[in-house]
Amino acid sequence: MALSRADAGTIIHGILYRYGKPLALFSAVFSGALIISRILVLPMLTAVEVQGEMRDIPSLQSQAEVLRGEVTALEGRRNEDVLPLSGTPYRSLVDAKIGEIHPMDFLRSVRATAHAATPDHGGAIVITSMTYGDGEAAISGDVSGVGLSSMTVLAQFLEALRTDERVVRVTPPAFTRLQDPRIGPHSPFTITLHFR
Repeated sequence: MALSRADAGTIIHGILYRYGKPLALFSAVFSGALIISRILVLPMLTAVEVQGEMRDIPSLQSQAEVLRGEVTALEGRRNEDVLPLSGTPYRSLVDAKIGEIHPMDFLRSVRATAHAATPDHGGAIVITSMTYGDGEAAISGDVSGVGLSSMTVLAQFLEALRTDERVVRVTPPAFTRLQDPRIGPHSPFTITLHFR
């Protein structure tokens, strides 16, 4: 038995007429219940006590944004206090400390310069003492074992010391040649180096 198009339309119209009113009434009641639960019930169920106050989700979100801003501001202040910034007195002290010449390192470099100044006569320049402080160093020693050219070797050593970028000014020694029966001609010296 085949239904005609008119019979099918009549059946659908009958179903809608019969179930339409209860369906519309259910939809209205369900929508009203959802709206009431959203406005009244959910805030009571999702409220949280924070610092003695009951807070709902929107107020918690706004408080979280305020706290994030405060934390960012406090971290910035902490970084200013803890981390050295350029132009601050602390930064200038750190730079001065880093730029400071360590006495033992400087003595090693002076000895290397002395050795490099006399490649043909290793050990001709002997550093006997160094006093260091107040932006200057006094180096005492002796040039020996090179015969009558001890003052020439001392002048080469002095010129090599002047090329050090840490040295601003060099106070030269008195160029003298002494005769010793045991070691031969030698030139004792005391050179004062002034630093930046």
